[in-house]
Amino acid sequence: MASFPPRNAGFPTMNDPAVPHDHLIACHECDLVQRVVDVPIDAPGNLALRCRRCNGVLLRHPGKPLDHAVAWSLTGLILLLLANVFPVVSLSVSGQHTETSLFSGALALSRAGQSGVAALVIGVLIVAPALLFLLQVGILLPLRFGRVVPHFTRLMRVLTAASHWLMFDVFMLAIIVAMVKLSHLADVSPGYGLWAFLALMLASVASATSYDLHSVWACYADLSRRVIPPVVHRNRAAGGRRFSALSRGLVCCPACGLLSHWPGDGETQRRHCPRCGATLHRRKMDSLGRTWALLIAGYILLVPANILPITVTRSLFGEQADTIMSSVAYFWHDGAYDLAIVIFTASIFVPLAKLLALTFLTYSAQRRMRWEPLQRTRLYRMVEFVGKWSMLDIFVVALLAQLVQFSSLAAIDPGPGAIAFAAVVVITMFAAMSFDSRLLWDPQEQRYPTGDSLG
Repeated sequence: MASFPPRNAGFPTMNDPAVPHDHLIACHECDLVQRVVDVPIDAPGNLALRCRRCNGVLLRHPGKPLDHAVAWSLTGLILLLLANVFPVVSLSVSGQHTETSLFSGALALSRAGQSGVAALVIGVLIVAPALLFLLQVGILLPLRFGRVVPHFTRLMRVLTAASHWLMFDVFMLAIIVAMVKLSHLADVSPGYGLWAFLALMLASVASATSYDLHSVWACYADLSRRVIPPVVHRNRAAGGRRFSALSRGLVCCPACGLLSHWPGDGETQRRHCPRCGATLHRRKMDSLGRTWALLIAGYILLVPANILPITVTRSLFGEQADTIMSSVAYFWHDGAYDLAIVIFTASIFVPLAKLLALTFLTYSAQRRMRWEPLQRTRLYRMVEFVGKWSMLDIFVVALLAQLVQFSSLAAIDPGPGAIAFAAVVVITMFAAMSFDSRLLWDPQEQRYPTGDSLG
């Protein structure tokens, strides 16, 4: 993806303290204040404006009208319906035949007494994408015709939250793992739902990359005729290096990204974003405390997740309980070294590495370390990216629980380790969301306004 040249983005000048709201932006990862580049009308699409300090993506320029996002969202809704109507994978053995779709796999978990895991699978594979597609159509289509949907701000917050829980790519890998695991036991064949699911995965990516959230919020401000005052930043003290929004007396809205004036020490009135009405905070509320609590819970649940069986296989020869590590050993001894490495990485290495990495980041932020904030920010991005891949084993269990249900021959049921492992995945994802990466950069500022406690 191309980036705008760094020279086009700069800091507010000392001689221009009042700047229009749409000309300044603060990086959501390091809080650096920068100017927004004006994109020419004839500029090619798929451009990104990146932060000069941490290289985080500030704005995107898809170069496409809102019609593209609406069309892909409608396509996604149709494909999501087809992926639930038609089977994704079919299994045949000794004249008996079973099949599974996105929804039936979750139902199998619920029938086995794993209602919590079933709700998680339904949430990330059906509810979250359906909600995302519906909201994109319901929000963007009225904007296309110059109108604003009622409750726009609330719907936009739900849309942003739903986008974090799309896991179609992880489920696709789970299908491959399940098919390879069952290929030696029965005839496994892809169903029509698998091709619908592949198209659905592409449609979800295309719809999300066809528009930019900042542009949508700017369009909302223009159509709703909201009066947004220019931001006024505080001048830096002599010899100081105060580049962040907070040190300049500004705060970034957590919902729409608008920069606003932060009240001084004598002001006690709660501030709200002038564009979307969200409550403003200097940093995420109690970021370190909530992250520590989630990390401790994650470490505790990681033990039963790896010790307790994640699946229980019942056959004519008795019962066999399999943990995550035994599944890795099964593929390794069977010669499927690539899948064994994938499962080990996604289900054992990644959850533990996420916990350790977040522990280090939280500790370094609490100790206000100045060591390599850029490298620590990159580590945080990696933690956010790999977090969802730990859901691989949960999706495999959902598929096996539905496919292998031959009462006279064999059956596979989820074990008690499944709910512990699912809890670890969700907890680590929430821990990453609760951590505020701007705390890694705050010690770089030599001085802060009085009363700015960032912990």
